Amino acid sequence: MDKDEHIDLLNRHVDYLELQYNWIDSLGHTKPSNGIFYLLERFHLNHRAAFSNSSDIEVLEKRLLRLNAHCVLLTLSQDAVESRYIESRGDAWKSYVMNNHSTVTEACQKFLEDQNQLRMCAKQSLIPTLEINTDEADWNSYAKQILMGINDAT
Repeated sequence: MDKDEHIDLLNRHVDYLELQYNWIDSLGHTKPSNGIFYLLERFHLNHRAAFSNSSDIEVLEKRLLRLNAHCVLLTLSQDAVESRYIESRGDAWKSYVMNNHSTVTEACQKFLEDQNQLRMCAKQSLIPTLEINTDEADWNSYAKQILMGINDAT
C-alpha cells in the first residue's frame, strides 16, 4: 500500500472508534472511566516513522487524543534483543527476521535503530506515551503498568 492507502486505512479505524465513542456519549457515559477501551497494535507511531513530516498523521493523532488515546511502546534493551526478538519465537520467525539480514548482529542492530526511531516519534506525537522495557517478559506486570498508567493519566 502507498501512503494515501495507509492513511485511509488508519482513518477508517478511527472513524469506527469515533462512532462507538459518540454512541456512548449519547448514553451519557463519556467520562474517561466509562468511555470505550480499545487497543490498536502498531498504529500511529509506526506510520509516523514511515511517513515522517506527514500532517495527515498529526490530524489522526488529534482525533485519537479526543478519544482519550494513550500509546504504549514496548521495548527491549540491547542485551535482550537477540534472545527475545530473534531466538524466542522459533525457527520460522528467525528465518523471517533473518531474511533481510546477513548476520544476527545486523538484525539486532536494525531492531534497535527502529526502536530508537519509534522513541523519537513518540516524543513528537501528540498522544501521551508510556514506554515499558519488556526484557523480563513479565506480561502480567506490564499489563498492570499499562492499566495503572492509563488510570493515572485520566
